[in-house]
Amino acid sequence: MEKPLVSLLTPCYNTAKYIHRLLDSVLNQTYSNIEMFVIDDGSTDNSAEVIKGYINKFQNKGFSLTYVHQENSGQSVAIKNGLAYINGKYLAWPDSDDFYAADNAIEKMVDELEKSSEEFAMVRTMQQILDENTLQIKGYNGNNVKHFEDKTLFEDCLFAKNGYFFVPGSYMADVQALKSSFVWPIYAEKNAGQNWQLMLPILWNYKCISINEVLYSVLCRKSSHSRGQYKGYEQTVVKITTYRNTIIETLNKINNMNADLLENYKAAIYKKYDGEFRNLAFQYGKRKDFYTLYEKQDQKTKKDKFMFILVKFRLSILYCQIDRLYFAIKRRILKLFQS
Repeated sequence: MEKPLVSLLTPCYNTAKYIHRLLDSVLNQTYSNIEMFVIDDGSTDNSAEVIKGYINKFQNKGFSLTYVHQENSGQSVAIKNGLAYINGKYLAWPDSDDFYAADNAIEKMVDELEKSSEEFAMVRTMQQILDENTLQIKGYNGNNVKHFEDKTLFEDCLFAKNGYFFVPGSYMADVQALKSSFVWPIYAEKNAGQNWQLMLPILWNYKCISINEVLYSVLCRKSSHSRGQYKGYEQTVVKITTYRNTIIETLNKINNMNADLLENYKAAIYKKYDGEFRNLAFQYGKRKDFYTLYEKQDQKTKKDKFMFILVKFRLSILYCQIDRLYFAIKRRILKLFQS
């Protein structure tokens, strides 16, 4: 009997140097029924040439690989456009610079979903974090999760708490369950990511299976699309605003959520991101912005009042520099003791 089709959907932007690892790791999979779509988000390097060079290799394996080009519009738009192409029962959306760490990764994830009850519609696995140059292991995602077990993860994802990780390739979702969980299409804008839009709706309506095993590799790149495009105060404000808007718009699209509960979640998100804006203004010594956000707080902690004094006397930037230096020295000392 033919196994369920798995759709892999990957946004790509100038990752010709890295995407071969992902494509090779897919070709090495023991699972036998895979289609893959790579949405090129207007790359200016030779990504198209690299990806197209794998089409015959996928066909020889019995897989399919489709290359789709779009004008540079961002990862969320790439995912939104790519969702129109998929045919699989299950969906994974790995980043173009990451790759599967085990040849049986997809098979294990599908097996877990196939044998699970109807209350489960997503599976996740641990990941190893690799140095971009040496590919040596720098750490793991999943080992710091508060409870790595089958559970409801909606609030962990919404508030990024309890060690919740957003590495997309380490998740797999049931497509029909995903489609029934929110009002299509997904929210998309140029600088929005692609994880909250897919994860939050399904995690509200279903539970997630956790595989306590490293099946996925994450490349830690300083110049990655998600890490390298925001520098300085103004650009970071844009990033935080985009994150907040993406969550709010995604919450608005989720099916089966009580209206009062929806408003409570939205209010909590606005409060959380006001705190992030306030901390950012503190780090950059933006007194006017900090004062505005400080006055919005209903309750002010001792830490908030201390930050206010530092900003008032123009000491916040110096404080942050000393704080960063302290932790840099601490990390270096710990590293010396570990070696």
